[in-house]
Amino acid sequence: MSSRQAILNKPLSWSLTLAALGMVFGDIGTSPIYAFRLTMLHLPIDVPTVLGVSSLIIWSLISIITLKYLALIFRADNEGEGGILALLALIKRQKPSHSKGFYLFAILGTGLLFGDGMITPAISVVSATEGLLTYSSSFLPYLSIITGGILLLVFVAQSYNLAALTDSFGIILLIWFMVIGLLGGYAIAQNPMVLKAFNPYYAYQFLHIGGLRAYLALGGVFLVVTGGEALYADIGQFGRQSIRYSWVMVVCPCLMLNYLGQGAYLLDNPAELNQLFFALAPTWFKLPLIILSLSAAAIASQAIITATCILAKQAILLGFYPRVPMKQTLDGLRLHLYIPQINLILLVGTWFLLLTFKDSNNLAHAYGIAVNLYMLLVMLMITFTASYIWRWPLYKVVLIALPFVAIDLIFLGANSHKFLTGGWVALVIALIIAFIMYTWHVGLNFLKRYFYLRKDDLSKLLKQLNYKSFNHLEGVTSVFVTDSYDNSGGGFLHFLKLSLTVPEKALILSYVVEDIPYVGKQNRYQITPFNEHIFRIVLHYGFMEVIDFPQALENLNQQKRLPFEFDIKTLNYILEIPNILATPHQQTLWFTFQEKFFAFLMRNFSANLNIEFYQLPYERTLAIGTYCLM
Repeated sequence: MSSRQAILNKPLSWSLTLAALGMVFGDIGTSPIYAFRLTMLHLPIDVPTVLGVSSLIIWSLISIITLKYLALIFRADNEGEGGILALLALIKRQKPSHSKGFYLFAILGTGLLFGDGMITPAISVVSATEGLLTYSSSFLPYLSIITGGILLLVFVAQSYNLAALTDSFGIILLIWFMVIGLLGGYAIAQNPMVLKAFNPYYAYQFLHIGGLRAYLALGGVFLVVTGGEALYADIGQFGRQSIRYSWVMVVCPCLMLNYLGQGAYLLDNPAELNQLFFALAPTWFKLPLIILSLSAAAIASQAIITATCILAKQAILLGFYPRVPMKQTLDGLRLHLYIPQINLILLVGTWFLLLTFKDSNNLAHAYGIAVNLYMLLVMLMITFTASYIWRWPLYKVVLIALPFVAIDLIFLGANSHKFLTGGWVALVIALIIAFIMYTWHVGLNFLKRYFYLRKDDLSKLLKQLNYKSFNHLEGVTSVFVTDSYDNSGGGFLHFLKLSLTVPEKALILSYVVEDIPYVGKQNRYQITPFNEHIFRIVLHYGFMEVIDFPQALENLNQQKRLPFEFDIKTLNYILEIPNILATPHQQTLWFTFQEKFFAFLMRNFSANLNIEFYQLPYERTLAIGTYCLM
């Protein structure tokens, strides 16, 4: 067990709970700024409607977040890690014959979360910025500039170590939840009739009488649970208990108070709908509330960016996305993950959405459908897990799991009307990301089957070679980095052919990512000697670990697992870089364009990026190119 696993398996930590408050619940915690207002935008403001919408909001929070996520989905962790790819790895490990179908679910879900990672910062910050209009209308011409500036600062800040700031994020969010809870509670005290919304009959009555218009309003109601999708991805960061305690003790009661307070205030002040959330505050407190909401929105953006980066890291290590450099820092319990390319993609996407949709009303049309579909895919995989891995009897699956699938489908139907007015944007983003992941994964499998596995085994080749006839580089130890399934030794043989020299010691190094988040140190190394000069070393990692070849070799050296020692500071590394040539004569992927696209990905995510990904020293690394026809 890694140190991080040990930390996360400890009993409840209040410090970790506070950090979870800031990093997990930022998105769902800022939903009150816009969710109730947008739901009521095209509905009559009367007692049955307000009570019905309020009741739907209350029971959505209970059913989707409390029961579905915290009680059910949190059980499906992969040795402490969550997220749709961690769930796929769990299914693959337990039921490998059934994992192929869910692979498509997983890559589509990953794409959907990428889309969510672009929309959430935009709508959160835009909604908070619009609060400036309640203070002074003179801010109107500058709203886009202010919003864009805040978003730029949020994304630029990702390059710095934010791990140490998670406690301060938690304190800010704690203040935020207390404030919105108090504001809501005060409004409820003025019109306590709204407390009737706890009776689900009012939700039923609203849907029954309101017909299609009421059903479509569920698309707005769903906005109150957006952000719940990030909870599952964050359990590896903060642990199940910390997230559950944060929700039960702080987040859920404060959210309910605020939503009910908005309903109570709206009944007495229907003309205040356009700025409903900020209208709850007295005049003297509006500016502090706006500043606090902007801070909470920035933290909410940070939370979804972190969740997206965690999912991207899992995709990279599991072979679903090209290898790109990652920077990961761990400050005690606080993890900060920064992936420059992913951060840039999210920034460009967020700015595009901001410039396209401009305000929160328009952004709401693009928001919700991607999250809803992601939740449905996860729930379908959870249902399979409950039936085939947990071995639940059929009646238990029908009574517990399937109702949540039905709820997701009901919300998806209500959100579907957003498709033409903006929802298509998130789906297009999801499909683009899914296509990249599919192309990369299938292309790598092609290389494995038709390129690497067809090579002769290195052990056989060494017997045929007159090893002693080569010029020997005395005192030189070289590391030949190759893929684990390349039994030929990759760049080692190419180096022999090109230079007719061999280092005194050769380490043929590769790595395997297991379907678990962490691999214990005792299981890290798999060493196979070819002779007294040449050793194959396979490093085993989990999908949440950092790939660091020099550090692994240094640990191996210290453990004296090899019959000789080496100086890590003088090791040189040789990489084999396959260059893919797409040809129209043989079609190995779906179509020629896809083959050319895979070739493009290999060319642009090969030598330099592999060096950074493996954390190799540039000054002591040599790349040798090979060619493969598709």
